[in-house]
Amino acid sequence: MSATLTVTQVVLPTAPVGSSNPLPAIAAMPEAPYQATTEGLPAEMAANIRYGQVTSIHPYLLQDGYDRERTPAPMRVAVLENEQLRAEFALDLGGRLVRLFDKTTGRDLVYRNAIQQPANLALRDAWFSGGAEWNIGMRGHWPLTCSPLYAAEITGADGEPILRMWEYERVRGLIVQLDATLDGTALHVRVRVRNPRERETGMYWWTNIAVAQSEGSRVFAPATHAYMTGYDGTLGRVDLTETDPRLPASAPAAADYFFDLAPGLAADAAGDDAAPSPRPWIAAVDADGSGLAHISTARLLGRKLFVWGDTPGGRNWCDWLGGETGAYFEIQAGLAATQYEHLRMPGGATWEWTETFLPLQLADPRLDGAWTEDVATVGAQVLQTADAAGSAGIARLEAAADLAPDALLSVGSPWGALEQQLAARTGSAFDPLAGVRFVRDGEEGAYWAGLLDDAPAGTTEPDPSEAPASYVVGDEWDHLLAEAPATWLTHYHRAVSAHTRGEHGTAISHYEASLRHRRNAWALRGLALALRESDGGGTAAQEQGVGRLAEARELAPDLVPLTLELAEALLADGRADEVRTLLGTLPAETRELGRFRVVEIRAALAAGDRETAGRILEGRFEVPNLREGELSMSALWHEAFPDRPVPAWYDFEMAPES
Repeated sequence: MSATLTVTQVVLPTAPVGSSNPLPAIAAMPEAPYQATTEGLPAEMAANIRYGQVTSIHPYLLQDGYDRERTPAPMRVAVLENEQLRAEFALDLGGRLVRLFDKTTGRDLVYRNAIQQPANLALRDAWFSGGAEWNIGMRGHWPLTCSPLYAAEITGADGEPILRMWEYERVRGLIVQLDATLDGTALHVRVRVRNPRERETGMYWWTNIAVAQSEGSRVFAPATHAYMTGYDGTLGRVDLTETDPRLPASAPAAADYFFDLAPGLAADAAGDDAAPSPRPWIAAVDADGSGLAHISTARLLGRKLFVWGDTPGGRNWCDWLGGETGAYFEIQAGLAATQYEHLRMPGGATWEWTETFLPLQLADPRLDGAWTEDVATVGAQVLQTADAAGSAGIARLEAAADLAPDALLSVGSPWGALEQQLAARTGSAFDPLAGVRFVRDGEEGAYWAGLLDDAPAGTTEPDPSEAPASYVVGDEWDHLLAEAPATWLTHYHRAVSAHTRGEHGTAISHYEASLRHRRNAWALRGLALALRESDGGGTAAQEQGVGRLAEARELAPDLVPLTLELAEALLADGRADEVRTLLGTLPAETRELGRFRVVEIRAALAAGDRETAGRILEGRFEVPNLREGELSMSALWHEAFPDRPVPAWYDFEMAPES
């Protein structure tokens, strides 16, 4: 019986991601929970770590409008299904493989989250745990992890269905295409990444696969050494025969193990006259020997194990993301040896590889020998299982890679189409993949489409009380804005563009020009930030910046992120009494939001009012977008109660206990 491809809905207790924050993400991205040291690392690895660092997520808007109130809501999924497997892909959530169900055993092969709860772990804030996530472009959970992808059904030459998903990633300027198909007990995913321009760009890819954690969970990869890091920032090479990572549930603290794959252990058996053909793999099995194997073609050479660790912070994060049944670890696969690295992708290059997900059942589940012996045993069975699955599905994907999609199952963003039109207008190269097509329609890109078309949308002055729907980045867009009629919005966008490049003087000039055309909250807010960030900005510039923020809020009093920025700026300037006055003017539902509770505590402590700070903390509130690695709640507790231990519900410490 052949496989089927359908689109349906799965209902889960859900906290919606919500609308994007309309304020452009001009500021630098928050630092990741920890950074890697390069001391003592191989030269190539150290160079890759230094190369291609991204400091801003602009032009994307932040996705921070969620809370922790969950009600049943549908998740739209594309379902590939045959007699052995059911694979569900969340079309509106980055194409995530949210479920891979082995119908012959009744087991979920990847961790299937029972709730849909965003949390602040991604580059744009919102992220959720579970399934297999595709991450492209730069270190971190990619910008589209909580956004729709394009999707279509492609029919292979043998009549079998292929689910194609694709998008344009805006920071790196890359096109990604994912083709998935079933072949008996195997799920094959072929990934193609295209740099459509002539200039080099940084490239990053990691497939993050969550696996439900049990006491008997074990992980194996074909390596004798790994580069290990905890949340203390060190990155050192460890001997796996001495530091055995195979039991995630026994990990003392959160850690990454980047396996240094040994070619002989990752190779097929070969005769004396044949060179080994590396097939990198990683496997996770339970005590009974059942589990998941992930194997790929050679380009995807990295493998990693991530564990939350047996600390209050690690357990809190699992509960925070998945409820009381949320314990999981991750096995991962990437283009480089570690996740700190970015690779140089030449202009016009296309990189592709195939990943295969397989149910695994070990003949002997004991695996209580030495690390290298057990790795060899598991590896032999992984390769045997992959060989038994056959290559028909892989051949199907290769043959269909350039087939153009017809009817769409899902529509993504307009940016691929707009960038292609921009390139045509400016005479620059933009060569997309043959197997994808982008749709320009929609409110998100309407203003920019108008500029490209020289249509009225690009020449009339929009209402300044409405937030701009989107932003752009790049010299070509800057030139287009410079050629357009001068309005408050064209000056504003030119200001934002200069601001994100760190050109504060140019940004300030354009913000002020925007305000001369029409007074608007957006330019006032940008001007405030630019004044406070500019070189040599002394006390007067800081105060002037706060004044501009206050003026911006007068024009947009209901915009919660803007009020929060004003409160935090006042705090930073030591004006705690003004913060407390501001908080007193807010509606109760705003003041009770987690981030405002934090501001209120900080203001109380700054004013010497430890009693008020302690009372709020003892009320046990939540900050929905608490960032991974953020220890603000512990720090506030220690300041309010120096002699009392941090309660478990505020303890998100990930580093090993000292």
